[in-house]
Amino acid sequence: MKTQIILFILILIATSCATQKEFPRTYGNNCSEITLNSNKTFEYREACTGLGGEFIRKGTWKHGIGDTILLNTHKQPKNVKTTYKGTVNPDFKKKVRISIRDFEIKLGYAGIEINDGEIAKSADENGVVEFETDKINNIKFYYLGEVSEKIEIENPEFNDIEILIRDLDLDIVPNYFTDMPFVVTKNKIILYPNDKEKRYEKKRIKKKRNKKPVANNV
Repeated sequence: MKTQIILFILILIATSCATQKEFPRTYGNNCSEITLNSNKTFEYREACTGLGGEFIRKGTWKHGIGDTILLNTHKQPKNVKTTYKGTVNPDFKKKVRISIRDFEIKLGYAGIEINDGEIAKSADENGVVEFETDKINNIKFYYLGEVSEKIEIENPEFNDIEILIRDLDLDIVPNYFTDMPFVVTKNKIILYPNDKEKRYEKKRIKKKRNKKPVANNV
């Protein structure tokens, strides 16, 4: 029995050592690379952005389901979800006022629709817009042609509404990876970004090339 236990422990140690030898793994090409380290950290490099230099994102990775891993950058958004506060202002008669901002700035000139597109307007420079209406069921906003989101209003009597949107991440190379899924094999890594962007994959690089000077290191 003792011999079997010792043999089992030796197999576990050997398996662990073999797994460790598989890291670091680097996948990519001349434009971008991602390196997975044995200590569950990663480094993502993007160079072909047309902006010159390189952009680096660093963080941790963890196992998901099957061959999937989840990437999280060290830097995470402060406000991860869009929220709102609504009140009933007795001074507003048949009028709804909406203000919209993110964690740092007011979203001037954001596009605002209410009640499934029934009325649409642009906010002013302070991110404020007013609608002539009695009830409000939902709000949809657009910003910079890239960000859009629909908010369901729990009380249609609310006529003074403040929206705090999730932190924007509009850089050409995203600042935040939050449980970003990748499918990993020994020879390639595959990303399924979302329902709009195409799936793409990076092949494994046996020897990591020397890096150029870093333009932006996060």
